[in-house]
Amino acid sequence: MEAAPRDNNGSLALDPAWEHERLRLEMLAAMTDPATVEILDACAPDHPREIVEIGAGAGTVARHLARRHPGARVWATDIDLRHLDGGGLPNLVPLRHDAAVDPAPVRGVDLIHCRSVLIFLDDPQAVLGRLAGWLAPGGCIVVEELAGFPPYDPTTVVGGALDAVSRVLSRDAGADPQWVRDLMVDPPQPLVRHGLTDCGAQMRVYPFRPGSAASEFSRLTLEQLRPRLLGRGHLTAAQFEAAVSRLRDDDLAEPSSSVLSVWGHRPR
Repeated sequence: MEAAPRDNNGSLALDPAWEHERLRLEMLAAMTDPATVEILDACAPDHPREIVEIGAGAGTVARHLARRHPGARVWATDIDLRHLDGGGLPNLVPLRHDAAVDPAPVRGVDLIHCRSVLIFLDDPQAVLGRLAGWLAPGGCIVVEELAGFPPYDPTTVVGGALDAVSRVLSRDAGADPQWVRDLMVDPPQPLVRHGLTDCGAQMRVYPFRPGSAASEFSRLTLEQLRPRLLGRGHLTAAQFEAAVSRLRDDDLAEPSSSVLSVWGHRPR
């Protein structure tokens, strides 16, 4: 799930009330969930009791965790719960919650996951420290961020459009690409600085293919941000429509979507 980033005036840069937002979140999940659940299944401690999914969105990862660990309580947290589907799972607990300011949902968390959340916060390093402090001894945190890989080439039709999206989210919503670069160090230094051990990292790249989840997620993100991209002169209408058309219809060699996953454990 992504956070709901706010622009400098406090309005949502990616509005959860947008008519196609649920579909956009489903495309993100379809693209990234297989790798996410593989990492979570490998990193989870034995017999976890308390799990926190931050930025649960539509709830796909939270539902997996609740099914995978029926003896655990899975806290599906988000600042906006309108798209959350708990699947009727008795051990999945929805919670309206802001990880940047609210206390931990429970003491001694065994597993924490967040995807495309920390990059939108004012001080992701400080929030990471808060989350690491929620972990029980032996507990694990998995942090994932979307990243352009390779960096979007602004001279191409789609690369220029996605570079404009990055500029909008950086300038309007405070997304900090340096945070992702910091996480790319081996081992991920933001985790090491908070005393986490057994740290690791993985980058998955998702090529753009017609009808693929990666292409549809990027196309829908462009559509969500259309008023900002056109109204503030980041793209012309012709540039915007050309990028949307290529994402919908073409097999693109580049650019591509990617997700960086990092993890670390609190020492026992």
